[in-house]
Amino acid sequence: MEPSPAPNDPTPTPTIPTTLRGRADLALRLKDAWAANTQLVFIWTTAAEFGPKAVAFEAAVTAREAAGQLRPQVTGNLRALDDQMEDGLNYVKGYLAEKFTKARAKEHYAQFGIITYRNGYILPTDQSQRLKALDQLLAALKANDFEDRTYGTAFWQPLRAAYATATGQATGAAQSVTKAIADREPLHDYVLDVLQAMLSLLDAQYRDPQVRAAKRRELGYLDEFS
Repeated sequence: MEPSPAPNDPTPTPTIPTTLRGRADLALRLKDAWAANTQLVFIWTTAAEFGPKAVAFEAAVTAREAAGQLRPQVTGNLRALDDQMEDGLNYVKGYLAEKFTKARAKEHYAQFGIITYRNGYILPTDQSQRLKALDQLLAALKANDFEDRTYGTAFWQPLRAAYATATGQATGAAQSVTKAIADREPLHDYVLDVLQAMLSLLDAQYRDPQVRAAKRRELGYLDEFS
């Protein structure tokens, strides 16, 4: 609940930013200014309590932003690796058809970690299962004397390593997002309560519109960032 402008106030009350980044930045500005304005007092919280929580809230917002920025990169890496594997798998199937005939090649797919999916034959789409399938494929390449072929061990081993790294990053990014949100939400509720209550307190304490507007700006409530 945001306070209404005081009667005949030529400077309307600034609105609280709607974005988490905007609120975090405002909280940091208020943290610094409130400590110098000891006349502004609530019975339910203090400037000393608000300061560390404002810093923690901004840190949680930053952590969520950083984790979110990483996820598209990781997803893009995984997609590129999937494309390379799909291309390489077609050649491995060709090796099997060449060695065992096209009619009997599918009998050996399971040895290479290849599964049936709808009307096709692929590596598992689940990331952990795909890693296991890649290990099977590498072992089967060697067992069937394909390791020195163009799409043999030298092709698949780096892909397997890159895929393990990318899936680890994807899991880490997801966990980071979850933790950042869990850390942020209780702090957000508290910080937003203070940001809104401070505007009401300023309306009550400073009856002169010009003085009130100047005090708002001093505390970090900048109209251009609302």
